[in-house]
Amino acid sequence: MVYDPPEDYPPKRPEDSEQPPPPAPETGEGDPSSDFAWSADSEPAPDYPYWPPSESEQPPEGSEQTPPPTHDTDEIASLSGFVWSTDSAPMPDYPYWPLPESAPPAAKKGRSIVSHAGRLVRDLVETVILALLIFLAVRAMVQNFRVDGDSMEISLHDEQYILVNKAVYFKVDLGFLDFLPFYEAGDDATHYIFRAPRRGDIVVFRFPAQQERDFIKRIIAEPGETVEVRDNLVFINGKPIIEDYIKDKPMYNFGPEVVPKGNYFVLGDNRNNSYDSHTWGMLEEKYIIGRAWVSYWPFDNFGLISDPHLEPLGSGGETP
Repeated sequence: MVYDPPEDYPPKRPEDSEQPPPPAPETGEGDPSSDFAWSADSEPAPDYPYWPPSESEQPPEGSEQTPPPTHDTDEIASLSGFVWSTDSAPMPDYPYWPLPESAPPAAKKGRSIVSHAGRLVRDLVETVILALLIFLAVRAMVQNFRVDGDSMEISLHDEQYILVNKAVYFKVDLGFLDFLPFYEAGDDATHYIFRAPRRGDIVVFRFPAQQERDFIKRIIAEPGETVEVRDNLVFINGKPIIEDYIKDKPMYNFGPEVVPKGNYFVLGDNRNNSYDSHTWGMLEEKYIIGRAWVSYWPFDNFGLISDPHLEPLGSGGETP
């Protein structure tokens, strides 16, 4: 259906048109033979010229009803300003613009499926991103390792799986707070969030000579302490420590040697079958990954990994 609207669209009301409006009845009662009444107090005449049929136009009783006659195109155009194309469908009884046809049900269903699929894809992407962020956050604090070898017997065994707490040794540099008048970072602005590595901790670290390999040992001496191994005992600052967790007493000698700042002296609990600090030297702190925290496989060994509090004899009032 093709419509050719006039240049002066929208249509004018009859009272604004050059053609005079249809004459109104002289009285407010209207034609007694019609149900239609027009008065001066009535609302303005409609935009389309339509009056109810007169009595002479009423069909006789019992006859078949016929639709009202259509108006002449020229008459409609002169009153409303519409121009009706000769190629268009028959002119209706009043000028109008057709409403757009609604989409067929199949098209609506297709759009619904596409919209639903889009929501599913978005939800899936959000879930994957959230899971990845959680994984990276957990990985930054906890990591699993497998014990390889028997250098930590009898505390840990070969093929035992453990979780390592990496967050316990996290450090923060507070040097950026030096601008505050009441704060002074000092010579070393780096501080531990929780605590520093200490004697007795079982730690996992990157082997300094081959950093692609991870070792697991126990910290024996801290920075600034003098360590020595002799007479099948380990001495810290000249005082022996009692170790009831080792498999055998050490059958070698080491030191005495002062542990440098930022370094640790580490040994395996299986002293005579361990490649550790008594062979390759001190361990720099930067190579430490974290502290052995939980054993989770085999299930018989499930539980927290305890770290004995090792103090040299005589440091707490005892005598060697």
